[in-house]
Amino acid sequence: MKTEEILKYCLDNLKNTILVERWGEKGIFYNSNNELKRGISVLTIKEKGGENDKSSDLNRKNI
Repeated sequence: MKTEEILKYCLDNLKNTILVERWGEKGIFYNSNNELKRGISVLTIKEKGGENDKSSDLNRKNI
């Protein structure tokens, strides 16, 4: 599965979830009635590594 397929599946099937995008990652958060700034993290997909995370080798081309 590709990143967008996973995110779409979660948003379509997990009630009261929202997508939050930050530098290098996308997250699904449970946020009933938008009561919290983001909500409670359900899933995070990291798409590229940062300065403090070079060992994960996430900057590959086939993501």
